[in-house]
Amino acid sequence: MRECRIGGIDIEAGQRVVALFAAANRDPASFEWPDDLVLDRSPNRHLGYGWGPHSCIGTTVAQAGLRALFAARAGHSARLEAAGDGVRRRTATMRAFDSLPAVLLPPLTLSPTSWSPPCAS
Repeated sequence: MRECRIGGIDIEAGQRVVALFAAANRDPASFEWPDDLVLDRSPNRHLGYGWGPHSCIGTTVAQAGLRALFAARAGHSARLEAAGDGVRRRTATMRAFDSLPAVLLPPLTLSPTSWSPPCAS
């Protein structure tokens, strides 16, 4: 082991370092609007499923599930809303939820008596 410098920080030989993958996904040098959910971000080299030999074995299944969810939602008029507070998983290496309750609600509709045209000026 030898001392080195990472991101402008001196690391002593033998000093412990923890790689926080979730922090990498929020690096403003790599991602425009790093704190926003941008589904069509391109390029999108996030580390949400790990990388290289450390990638999650379930990546393909998880991505296929998300694609199916969004495809199904695209043709459905129901609203997806939070149904309570999410419970975050306590981990030092990634951002995750143990539970994230949601509910599908009927689409919003305006009844003829609940809407009136804006006043003309």
